[in-house]
Amino acid sequence: MENIDEIKLYGKKARGRSELIRYLKGNRITRDQAIWAKCYDCMGYFVDGVSDCKDTECSLYPFNPYKDTSKNG
Repeated sequence: MENIDEIKLYGKKARGRSELIRYLKGNRITRDQAIWAKCYDCMGYFVDGVSDCKDTECSLYPFNPYKDTSKNG
């Protein structure tokens, strides 16, 4: 529960937050929810703000809900 408390205290309200909490509580989540939860976790709960991680080598990057989809980015 330590991670859940940390997420609730410091984590930004962003896609993946509730999914990660649900998973950590032992509940089932869908594949898409797992991807969002992992991105949320990997980005440090978006404490520094919601943004594109720009890690194009990550196998989950194509599914990142915050990736820059503009032609210039």
